[in-house]
Amino acid sequence: MDKIQTTKERILIFLATNGIKKETFYRETGISASNFKGAGLKSDLGVDKLARILRVYPDLNDNLVWLITGEGELLSAETKKDHQNDDLYANDINDKIGDLLANLFAQYNAQDKTLMFLQSQISKLEKKYSQAISEQNKMLNEILSAMKTSVK
Repeated sequence: MDKIQTTKERILIFLATNGIKKETFYRETGISASNFKGAGLKSDLGVDKLARILRVYPDLNDNLVWLITGEGELLSAETKKDHQNDDLYANDINDKIGDLLANLFAQYNAQDKTLMFLQSQISKLEKKYSQAISEQNKMLNEILSAMKTSVK
């Protein structure tokens, strides 16, 4: 199978493999169809949406490494049964899942802090801009007033 580029594309493969209609998926997860079409298909899937999908489709938890990284393959029900008794495999997958989720959470927090900082900076700039405009208008009014007085 060709390497799928995005998590969203892998979700679509999961749906097709399991005979789940896209409309059913959108309804059950509350995620808009536009997230899986055109440019939306190439954008990142937020952690909140991924968590929602995993709650609705718990079978994807067994495929989390494949879903997030594209490594490995989508495990079928038969493959999952083969691995249920393999504790080493299960521990390895759980470690990878934990690492992936910790990494996603760290990225999410970093982006959230960056956004808060940027919003703060924008707010400060807007305030300075407003003050500068106010000062400029005050000076213009003084100049116009002085010009009117000198003309008389």
